[in-house]
Amino acid sequence: MSFDVSTLVLLTITIGCGLGVVSIVFTFLQAGTRGARDWGAGMIGLGIGYTLIYLYPVMQGYALLYAGWICILGSVLLMYRSLNRICNNDDSTILFGFIVIAGAVSGWLFFTYVIPSRIWRVNMTSVAISVIVLRAAWSLWRYALQRRFRAPAFAMVGWLLLVAISALVEIPLRGIDYGDPDSAIEYGPPEVVFARVFVITMLSMTVLWLEISRLYERLEGQATHDELTGVANRRAIIAQVQRELARAQRDGTRCSIAIFDLDFFKRVNDTWGHPGGDEALKWVTKVIRSEIRDYDTIGRYGGEEFLLVMPGTDQAGALITVERARLAIQNQACIFNNEEIQITVSAGIATSSRDIDFDKLIVMADDALYRAKESGRNRVSVAGSNEP
Repeated sequence: MSFDVSTLVLLTITIGCGLGVVSIVFTFLQAGTRGARDWGAGMIGLGIGYTLIYLYPVMQGYALLYAGWICILGSVLLMYRSLNRICNNDDSTILFGFIVIAGAVSGWLFFTYVIPSRIWRVNMTSVAISVIVLRAAWSLWRYALQRRFRAPAFAMVGWLLLVAISALVEIPLRGIDYGDPDSAIEYGPPEVVFARVFVITMLSMTVLWLEISRLYERLEGQATHDELTGVANRRAIIAQVQRELARAQRDGTRCSIAIFDLDFFKRVNDTWGHPGGDEALKWVTKVIRSEIRDYDTIGRYGGEEFLLVMPGTDQAGALITVERARLAIQNQACIFNNEEIQITVSAGIATSSRDIDFDKLIVMADDALYRAKESGRNRVSVAGSNEP
C-alpha cells in the first residue's frame, strides 16, 4: 500500500498533535516531568505549522506560508528547550532562537523579493532546523557523558542527528519531479515524508524514556546521597567502605579510611543558627572534596562527622591526604551572611589489613578520632599510634 505526499502530510499533522497531547497528559499523570510538557507543546505547534503550510496552496499568501515556517521553527526550539529542562542544561535558547529565526526570515525575504526561488525558501527552513537540532544533539551528548543511565540520552542524540542529516539531504532532492512538484518542494518525496513521521514518533517515545530515566536517577540519588551536602549518605558510604575493603583483601592491597569531625560544631549552631551550621557542613565537604582524588569517596557519617574512603592507600598516603584537607579547612573560612566562620576539624585514620574486618576498621578510626579530639582538636591521629 502506498500513500501520496498529501496523505502523509495529514498523517504527520495527526501524529504530531496526537503525540503532543499524549506527552502533556503524561506530565499531569507523573509529577516532575515538565520537560515532557514543553515537548508536547512543541509537537502540537509542529502540527499547526504543517497545517498552515498545507493550507497555503488553497488560500495563497506568503503570510500564511511564513507563519507556518515560523511556527515549525518555534516548535523545534521549544522541543530543544524541553530537552534542556529534562537534562538540567544551562544552555539558553532565547538568544540562540532569535538568531536562528532572524536568519531564516532574512533568507525567506531574500529569496522572495531579491532572487525569487521557492526551493531556496524551503531550503532556508531546512538549514535552520538542522542548526537547532545539531545544537540540541551536542548539548544532549555532553549531558549523556556525565550520567549513569546514558542509553536514552544516546538514543535521543542518534534520532536528532538523523533529523539534522535528513533535513540537509532533502536540499538536493527538492525540485525533482515526483509526480507532484509542489508537494515535492514543500515536503520532499513520499519516502522522506514517511521517514519524518517515523522519526517524529520515535523522538516522542525517547523523550518519555529520557524523562523516566532522569526521575529514576534522581530517586536513586536521593536514596544514596545526603540531601544537605550532596555527598554520599551514611548507608552509601558504609557500603562503599565494605566494597573497597573486600577488594583490598582480595587483591592484597591496602584501603584507608578517615573520620572527620567538626570541632566545637555546637558553637557554630549557637552563634549563627542552624542555617549557619548547614552552610558550614556544606563548605567543609566542598573543601575536603577539593583536596582528595577523584576515586576517593566522602560521605556524611553522622551529624557533623564525615567518612572518607581512600582505596589503594596505605597509612602514610592517607595521612598526607587527610592532613592536607585539615590544613585547607584551617587556612580558609566559611562565609555566611558576609561573616567569616572559622572552622577546624579533627580526624582519625585507620588502614586495612587481612585480619581487620569492616567493624574493626571503623572502631579503629573512631578511636583515633577520639585521641585527636582529646589531644586538643584540629589535628589528625592514626590508628595504632599513640601520638596525633
